[in-house]
Amino acid sequence: MKCLVGLLLAFGVIWAQDAPSSLVPATAQLQKDTQRRLGLLATRASANFRSADSIEANLHARGHSLHPQIVALRLRIESALDEAQKAIDHADVAAANEALDNAQALLQRFIQRLGGA
Repeated sequence: MKCLVGLLLAFGVIWAQDAPSSLVPATAQLQKDTQRRLGLLATRASANFRSADSIEANLHARGHSLHPQIVALRLRIESALDEAQKAIDHADVAAANEALDNAQALLQRFIQRLGGA
């Protein structure tokens, strides 16, 4: 019985030593996918920010300005994207994805407020 317990413990130690090395590539891939998602979302946000800047310039020429909610949404999107980058830098993929989900929802609201799809 003692041999069986010892054998199971030894097997558990060996298995535990092998487990992290097999998880490292998966974690690295998740981090890479999250970084790619951040890049795509930041590019989309940047394009929409340029559109908003153009609209704002036209409005400003006529003595008007963008609605403050649109300006606030832009700041919140930028903040969420920054938060996602910080989480990625700290290898916190879950927090990064949460921040990206938030940024994506905010960006969709931003686009709708600008009159986009």
